[in-house]
Amino acid sequence: MTVSLRGSARRFENKTGGLSVRNVFFGGGGGSRRLHERLEKSARHEISFDVAECIYGWTARYEQTWSHVRIRIQLNPDPGISAETMATLRETWATAIRNRWSNRFAIGRPGESSCMLTFDVDWVASNPHHVVQVRVGPGRSNMTLWDTMDTGDVAAHEFGHMHGNPDEYIDAACPLRNPVNNGTVMDNNSDTVPQRLMERLAANVGSSIV
Repeated sequence: MTVSLRGSARRFENKTGGLSVRNVFFGGGGGSRRLHERLEKSARHEISFDVAECIYGWTARYEQTWSHVRIRIQLNPDPGISAETMATLRETWATAIRNRWSNRFAIGRPGESSCMLTFDVDWVASNPHHVVQVRVGPGRSNMTLWDTMDTGDVAAHEFGHMHGNPDEYIDAACPLRNPVNNGTVMDNNSDTVPQRLMERLAANVGSSIV
């Protein structure tokens, strides 16, 4: 995980102009904690906001530490789904999520370090950002309902909803949806992740896509 020193000072410590690491992050003293730990603590925030799109609505929730997004997901399997199956699914889904979303774009501003946007998922038993029921597939999945036949591509699409992105496929219930049918991860679960899906994450830390 990379954190911009100047960006963190500007965004979270309200510092501009000349930057003294000692004064900004160690209170004028040498400090006993490593600088990176101080930067991470300064930059780590829980994000939550409502998303509404025609007849659909949900709450996006995630943790963002500068350019790193982490989502805690609690998977609740239906009876009859084995522990071995769940272990395989967790590995498949997590790998696809990381690969699909990470290291596509960087954020930064003039004079600040550029940091790659990276993504991770933590499978948790408590304190989740999102709870997902897992049923025996095949079936039609959504953000909170996955099945045992879901590929990593499907998981990566649903993960996109969790950090705030709506669908981009044609839906009769949303005739004015735009953009649609554009071959992105939020359309047909492809490997294409356009810049506009990342701009909110850059704005969260007062930065820009570079």
